[in-house]
Amino acid sequence: MFASQWVPTAQARPAAAATLQCRHVAGPGDWVGGPGWVLIACFEGGAEIRTAEGQWALAAGEVQVVEGPVVVSAGRSAGSTWGVVAGSPAEWSWALGELGLPPARRFVPTGDYRLTPDRLDRLRAACLLGDQVPARRVLETLGDPTRWSAGLIEQIGRCPGRSASQRRRVHARLQRARNLLRARCSQGRHTRQAAALVGYTVGHFQRIFHRVFGETVQGFVLGRRLELARQLLEGTRLSIGDVGLSAGFESRWAFARQFRQRYGVTAGVFRRQAALDPARVVSAQRPLPTPARAAPRPAAFVPNVIAYPDAARLPAA
Repeated sequence: MFASQWVPTAQARPAAAATLQCRHVAGPGDWVGGPGWVLIACFEGGAEIRTAEGQWALAAGEVQVVEGPVVVSAGRSAGSTWGVVAGSPAEWSWALGELGLPPARRFVPTGDYRLTPDRLDRLRAACLLGDQVPARRVLETLGDPTRWSAGLIEQIGRCPGRSASQRRRVHARLQRARNLLRARCSQGRHTRQAAALVGYTVGHFQRIFHRVFGETVQGFVLGRRLELARQLLEGTRLSIGDVGLSAGFESRWAFARQFRQRYGVTAGVFRRQAALDPARVVSAQRPLPTPARAAPRPAAFVPNVIAYPDAARLPAA
């Protein structure tokens, strides 16, 4: 059973004392997680996430919660440091119940988290606790994680559904569709596959995506392509035209127009500025995740999930 299908109840409680798996990795290394909610944080350099939807990168300072199975590995940047906190839905629910939360709030929303430096430091301390750690001790180190997810709770409220559990399931599947678009932004159009993952038609998926996330599908994909191009300009010697094609643009001219509109300078000027003063250029915009490798190195386990079960019907609107 996937975490998005699990509905917390007052009776949900693991047979033994709940434990969460914590891991802190500095340098090369992989971490493999099974089904459940996995909180992934990149502290320095970059990290790469691989799920059934594809593979994408996490930049320093970024935090994301995904549903397993998942493989996390070091990114292409030197000095990568990242960490995970993972557990089954029942373990997370029991731990959140210890904080006094009502049953309806005992879950961890999937998606992107924006943490302050202080909360990021607390998350690093939790990752350093060890492999199997009592859930209560982890949450005492983290603090109340539900305070981190206010934006995601608002997104869930904008999802279609007659009940809170239905809206949660819709949001979780929309996040998986968003991750698919994120992972395959440079490989052509995948709106149809993303819509099928949620169970919607393409048109209905685009409307719900815009309502929930506040941006269109096309705008989200364009933003990912431009960020990928920005990373290629800073970290490779590809020509400007090859950078645009590698990022998924149909032509050099389309890439040049969109890049200038987004960053205010041409791609050539941006590359020269990055070579002269990387710190000044990077600080001007939000840090960019490193692109996923075309041929990822093998890990101990690669998720082989091509379709998610659809036990519960999702509302159409």
